[in-house]
Amino acid sequence: MKPRLISRNILYALKGRSVRVKPGELNQTYVAYDDETMIHFCRWKRKERYEKGVSAGIKRLLREYRLDKIEISKPGAFIDCGANIGELGIWSQSFGFTYFPFEPEELEAKCCDMNNFNGREVTPRKALWNKNTTLTFFSKPDSADSSVFEIKGSLSKIEVEAVTLDSQKIQLDPRADNILKLEAEGAEPEVLEGSVETLKGIRYVVADCGYERGINQDDTFIPVLDFLFSRQFRLTHCNFKNRVTAIFEKDRNDE
Repeated sequence: MKPRLISRNILYALKGRSVRVKPGELNQTYVAYDDETMIHFCRWKRKERYEKGVSAGIKRLLREYRLDKIEISKPGAFIDCGANIGELGIWSQSFGFTYFPFEPEELEAKCCDMNNFNGREVTPRKALWNKNTTLTFFSKPDSADSSVFEIKGSLSKIEVEAVTLDSQKIQLDPRADNILKLEAEGAEPEVLEGSVETLKGIRYVVADCGYERGINQDDTFIPVLDFLFSRQFRLTHCNFKNRVTAIFEKDRNDE
C-alpha cells in the first residue's frame, strides 16, 4: 500500500473514524470504505468527501443539490448528466430509480460503472449537448471542472462524442417521478436545448448552475431558469452557499 494511503488511514484511526482508503481494482483508482458501504473514486482529493463515512459523503452531496428536499412517491428514471463517479447513482438506485449516467471522463466513467453496474461498461463516455457532433473537451478532472468550454488550468484537450439527450431515447414512465440531474460545467443551457422531448416526461430538474462557463467563469442560473420556466417548470429550492444549485419541478397539472 502506498505511503499516503497508510498515513491517511492512520489519521482516520487517530480521529476515531471508521472510514479507510485502499487501492482500487483499476490503475489510478481508490476505494473508500467503512462498516456500511464502499465507493470507488479516482482523484485523491475526493477522499475528503468521505472522511466522516461514505454514506455521509453522499448525503452531503444530496444536501448540496437539495435532493433531500423533494418528495418522491413513485421512483422512475434518474438521468445523471455529468455523473462523475456516480455517487448519485448509488443513492438513486437504493431509492428505487433506474439510473442513466453520462460522463465523458474515462476514468470517472469507469468508477461510475464500478459503483453502479458491478464494473460493466454501461456509462456512456459522451457529453450531452444541443446536437449530435464531436466536441473538444477540456479536461480538468482533479477538481471535477472538465468542460466543453475552454477553461483555465485544463490538463489536456480531447475529442469527445456529444449527443442530445433526446437522441438517447430513454423511456420514461409518465406516471413516475423522473429526475434529470444537470451538471455540465457551464453547458447546462445547451444540454437543455437538446432535451426538449425528454423534459416532457421529467418531474424534477436538479441543476448545478454555478460559475463554470468558460474562461470568464459565468454562471448559468438565469438561462436555465428562463428555459425551464418556459416549459412549465417552477423553481422550488435554491442553494447559493458553496455552489449554485436549484430544483425545478413540473406541476402535475401541466403533465
